[in-house]
Amino acid sequence: MKNLLIFSGVVGLAGIVACEDHEVIPPPVPMIDLLCECTALIDDSLVGYSDTCTYFSSKTIGTPGISDAQYYTYVEEADGQEGMELGIFSIEWTDDGSNKPTLDAWVNFFNANTNPVYYPELVDPADYVKLVWTDSEGSIWTGDSSTTCLTDFVFTSFVQESDTTGDYMTFEASFTGTLWNGAASKCVENGVIKSAFRLD
Repeated sequence: MKNLLIFSGVVGLAGIVACEDHEVIPPPVPMIDLLCECTALIDDSLVGYSDTCTYFSSKTIGTPGISDAQYYTYVEEADGQEGMELGIFSIEWTDDGSNKPTLDAWVNFFNANTNPVYYPELVDPADYVKLVWTDSEGSIWTGDSSTTCLTDFVFTSFVQESDTTGDYMTFEASFTGTLWNGAASKCVENGVIKSAFRLD
């Protein structure tokens, strides 16, 4: 009988413990694995960056009227001294007060521009990319549409992904072309950039 009472007490205590509320920990929110890499052969010297990527935009908001935006990504070394910036021009939309295009319009803009040309000087920006290289000395070199070197730019993939930090268009692109710093020029070959643009 004594053993039965002890057993009943243990079972009762276990029942009380089992009824306690447990903290429910939600599963981790999946985050996008954003690509961040650029390599290129510039005048026979191989350059490569993969430390840090930043994403930004430049906008003109028409209220009322047509708005436009250009989207940029910058792949750079951790010290920020050297890197490759890529911008794509320009999406237009009628703004609804959010100061950004809809996600569908944004995705359609990229998918319609897989083979843009380099942004030329003195021409209105539309369906162009702009490539800007900062070399190890801090000098700025800008790509253009000249034929000094073989010129080509292709987005080989676009994938739209979203997470708690925002909406992104991840991409991979290959490029060749001419970079200018004043009258000096350099040829770019076998360029590959893997990064993303962010809708903001």
